[in-house]
Amino acid sequence: MSGRALVAALAPLVCACSGTVGTLGVELTTAPGSHVLDAVDTLQLTLTRPRQVITAQRTAAGFDLALEVDASGVGGALIVEGFDAQGALVACGQSPAFSVSAINADITVYVAAPRSFAVAPVAFRAAHSELSGALLAYGVVLAGGRDAAGSPSTTIAIYDAYHHTLVEGVALPAARTGLAMAAGGAGGVYLFGGTGADGTPAGTLWRFDTTVAPNGSYSTVSEQAALARTDQLLVPLGAERFLITGSPPLTLDRGVLTARTDIAALPPVGASVASADGNGTAVFADAQLVRYSDGAFDTLGSARPAAGATTLPDGRIAIVGGGEPTLSRDALVVDPATGAMTTIHDALSTPRSHPSLAATSRHLVVVGGTDMAGAPIATADVLDVVTLAPIATLPIAARTATFAAALPNDQVLLVGGTPASEQIELFTPEPPAR
Repeated sequence: MSGRALVAALAPLVCACSGTVGTLGVELTTAPGSHVLDAVDTLQLTLTRPRQVITAQRTAAGFDLALEVDASGVGGALIVEGFDAQGALVACGQSPAFSVSAINADITVYVAAPRSFAVAPVAFRAAHSELSGALLAYGVVLAGGRDAAGSPSTTIAIYDAYHHTLVEGVALPAARTGLAMAAGGAGGVYLFGGTGADGTPAGTLWRFDTTVAPNGSYSTVSEQAALARTDQLLVPLGAERFLITGSPPLTLDRGVLTARTDIAALPPVGASVASADGNGTAVFADAQLVRYSDGAFDTLGSARPAAGATTLPDGRIAIVGGGEPTLSRDALVVDPATGAMTTIHDALSTPRSHPSLAATSRHLVVVGGTDMAGAPIATADVLDVVTLAPIATLPIAARTATFAAALPNDQVLLVGGTPASEQIELFTPEPPAR
């Protein structure tokens, strides 16, 4: 069943309000060929808000659970836990938050061994490398990259964390690898630059509208060959304003591209804290750490080339790995508001060049990268997202330049690194403490 495992009559969540009833159908899915559910003897389902916990023992027909709650409209999530006959947790998963309301809907929860990486239930139809991506409220959009032959691709697809599906969009207007991408408002996604099929960097800005049925649509916002670049970042500042790295750096303000003259270049390693008024802050890392704040740039101090960067849930920015001439196991945490910097020594199990980072509500996941010899690293370090203390080192597929994204259900998605692969991997954490 393509990795999809339906547990009999699992959790119809009945929401009643003023005589109106809604039913939320819940299905479990696993990695293709996984037997993680085979050892489950007791299944526990928790609705986080309004809090309710139910359990069921396995019968010949599977499991039969049902929840009935008031349609309060609050945002809750479903946590699924499977215990073996000895009471050990052997499988778990979680949904993104959803409104507990009088509507009919379906959710799929991906279940795997706790604190593990496993293959997603869906994959690309063909192998890809160097995919670009951007976060959406319900998942991620993935685009471009190279096919198995190394040619730039016209692929675009959305991974939906509520259903664990991969839906292909209408093909890019032209093949691209090295796109800079970020989500804007009203269901739009900006895609800038990249390298085309002729091997030349482009200066095209597209807007992909995810709300147009059945597979989205494109508009060309700008075409400026003088601003062409590839393998750069589109960094959100809020209110439909972005910075684009490269030389010269660019400001994208509500669809208008402007070259900046106050700084010569920005490296393609950085992260931001967006604000509702569009005056967000950002930090960029190379040999020097450059901050953008209040519309201007300043230098905070020395950093490390070939690092990775991401924004932590509390608004700090983590710079991890990299280093020259010796790779580092340290992490640097920056408060973009004050400029304060803290070094976390030995955060990584192994030194990594160009690791990929994703931060969930509980974990900072540092993925792959290359070692001193340039070989892809087949592990990911899982760190505490507050202290950056090491928690675990887990095996993954060996690839570098991987796109890593924190999904809205506390999982982390990996896709599209080098060498090319059609597979998507998911990190599934243990259930949150409660």
